[in-house]
Amino acid sequence: MKADDDRDLMDAFQALGRARGTEPSFDQLASREGLNAARWRQRRRRAVLLAAIAVIPAFLVIRGRPDQALDYERFTTLTGIDLGEVTWEAPSDFLLDFPGRDLLRGVPLIAVRTPAVARDSVRSSDSNDTKRRSRS
Repeated sequence: MKADDDRDLMDAFQALGRARGTEPSFDQLASREGLNAARWRQRRRRAVLLAAIAVIPAFLVIRGRPDQALDYERFTTLTGIDLGEVTWEAPSDFLLDFPGRDLLRGVPLIAVRTPAVARDSVRSSDSNDTKRRSRS
């Protein structure tokens, strides 16, 4: 380092030391007056925040309402476009056109056929030999 760089660094540290003298001491910060002032600042911030929380949504609700309903008849007479007959197609609709598209529109019906069961072939609940085994 050069001597000039050292001098600049020393001047910066001295300026920092002079600036530190302007800060309040711990005793001033911890005094009753300092704590009360901090509490009032915090209360004012909370009051402003609560007011903003209440006012901003109310403003958006009031401002968001349209003043009057849209006049479709006037629009049709001015432009010659009937909004009831207009259809809009997205530029990417062709991507949805693929073979078998109609198969995805419906649910297939799957018929499940069970074999016919004769009444004679159904076993009764007593036929599993549990009573005989439990006696022995």
